[in-house]
Amino acid sequence: MIFGRKRKSATTDPIDTEEESLEIVGDDAGEHEVDVDVDAEPEGDYDELDIDDVEALEAAEDAVSDDTGDDVDWRADGPFDSEEVDLTDDGVSRIDLGAVIVTPWDGLGLQLQVNEADRKVQAVTAVWKNSGLEVTLFAAPNSGGLAEELREDAVDEAEQAGGTATLADGPFGSEVRRVLPQEGPGGEQMFHVSRIWFAEGPRWLLRGTLLGEAAIGEADAPVVAPFVELFRNLVVRRGDKPMVPGELIPMTLPEGAGEG
Repeated sequence: MIFGRKRKSATTDPIDTEEESLEIVGDDAGEHEVDVDVDAEPEGDYDELDIDDVEALEAAEDAVSDDTGDDVDWRADGPFDSEEVDLTDDGVSRIDLGAVIVTPWDGLGLQLQVNEADRKVQAVTAVWKNSGLEVTLFAAPNSGGLAEELREDAVDEAEQAGGTATLADGPFGSEVRRVLPQEGPGGEQMFHVSRIWFAEGPRWLLRGTLLGEAAIGEADAPVVAPFVELFRNLVVRRGDKPMVPGELIPMTLPEGAGEG
């Protein structure tokens, strides 16, 4: 974690990428690369897994405790509201997307899904190796409860698509683990596997969808831990605009992105 709650300044460096053996995404990926995709789905080789991967996921689910941890403050270590942290003069490099601030590591690829009509960012996907984390932001009521509704929706959607979905303890509370059937390029049976995290803050909710190899690992696995840290260090600027709970809060393109 780069910073703590209650307006503490950052005192440590970003995640040590050398220890995690992080690789640059793409042949020409540079520091904090940002790809802008207009009305595009997340790209990468992290959306299809074979039956052996699915069996590994099911084994991990069997080992998860049934304790829901209702008394735990799942946001104690982030994600954060902008009023909870002080980002000034800490020397940490970040990408400002307006409503969401991202703290990447060197070599991490970022794909922005942009609405062509208004040029607003609908979601940002962090890509590393064969895994990705798609982040979206929603308006939420002060009273909370939106996460529970979205979990139920995610389960229903999976079942309607002929897949399966289960609830399990995760690093941010109850997470949804989904397995959806998908036909491979050669007609073989493949599966789309994902884990969905939810974090509720003051009138906002962050949803993080973990894809690919990281979707079948535990939170402390080398392929998963960097994404957990990335999600923890997200900072949300909700703003004061009245919004309907569940309404998507768009982000903005970083300065200079999409020019040329």
